[in-house]
Amino acid sequence: MNVKRSKSETARNLAKAHFANEPNLRHIHLLEPLNEHDPRDPIKLLEVVEGTIERGIEPIAFPADPARGVEYPVLIVEVSPSEYEAIRSNIGGLISGLQTHGWSMGSELPAG
Repeated sequence: MNVKRSKSETARNLAKAHFANEPNLRHIHLLEPLNEHDPRDPIKLLEVVEGTIERGIEPIAFPADPARGVEYPVLIVEVSPSEYEAIRSNIGGLISGLQTHGWSMGSELPAG
């Protein structure tokens, strides 16, 4: 019997894979809420990438990919380091972009 990984475990595995493949990746945070009980509710990640285009909070959606161990849909919001600092400091309204979606910045996911 194949047991599904939790969303939390899947998010940690995604973070490790993304850090391994993106040399300019600086931080990954889980965006809350993370609804473990609804398989249609995506895993939401905030990724801080050096050199990314600054465009605010624009989620990019990816479908579940069970063949690659990702049983749930995923949303990624990619921000620059300066946008990340603005979110952390609540400067320039970027945090309201997260709040508009009903999200808040959760725990930071490790690279390894």
